[in-house]
Amino acid sequence: MNKRHGRRLSMAAVWLSVAALSWLPACGADSAAGPAPGPTASQPVTAPASLPEPAPAPAPAEGASAETRPAVDPAAMKVLVALEQGGATYQTIRADLEMTVLLPALGDREHRSGWVAYRRGFQGESEKIRVHFETLKLGDGPNTRQREDYTFDGQWATEAKHSVKQLTRWQLAEQGERVQALRIGKGAFPPLPFGQKAQEVLEYYDASLVPPAEGDPPGCDHLELAALRTRRGELDFLHLDLWISRKTHLPAKVAGTDKDKNTKTVVLTNMQTDIRLPGDTF
Repeated sequence: MNKRHGRRLSMAAVWLSVAALSWLPACGADSAAGPAPGPTASQPVTAPASLPEPAPAPAPAEGASAETRPAVDPAAMKVLVALEQGGATYQTIRADLEMTVLLPALGDREHRSGWVAYRRGFQGESEKIRVHFETLKLGDGPNTRQREDYTFDGQWATEAKHSVKQLTRWQLAEQGERVQALRIGKGAFPPLPFGQKAQEVLEYYDASLVPPAEGDPPGCDHLELAALRTRRGELDFLHLDLWISRKTHLPAKVAGTDKDKNTKTVVLTNMQTDIRLPGDTF
């Protein structure tokens, strides 16, 4: 079953709305690097050697005055730059994930577990991403096996529901066109930020650093993003919380709240970087 360009994904696919993250390195910036190097085992996960100095904050969005935009928190800007650098450092990323969706209007709660794989765009290609869910728990019900896959190969987004043998595809780009499937706050796969450009984030959100709190992932900075009033109509996620590892500069946890006040939270563990992903991953 094919859906034409411009159609939104179903809630599960938009959920690639976690599929964590809601963006990427200008989500698909070209890289001179070739395919990810060799071994199937994880390479040592190390932070980039150095980070660039934070650039000045962008000018207010069209229609906004300087008075409506608070000064950018320097500490938050530093984390945003680190996140951008982290996304530009690794060619491939794979991690286990736990996703929780809360739908307050319906009183529903959904919990899924699985894994996510990402390959950064290079040599003119778009980035690629796959989210595989293995289990599903609805509300207080039992944890059941329910395999679903959501992939984006640069042109087509695909939803595969194995239990009912249903495959649905959405064309998000024409042949030769490149799209930013994981662009911050919008796109087919909203919350997963691997390398989003700091300046692009600040065109849509105010950023602030939140003090550490009990329950935070260890070794992480908590970044809070609130949609600018003048950009709220362009975004799917009006509020995002990102917990960024100080070691790898990659997200360990992402939580997003959409316009209907639904919340999607993704926790990433067992992160592997620059591993050779099987050819059929995407």
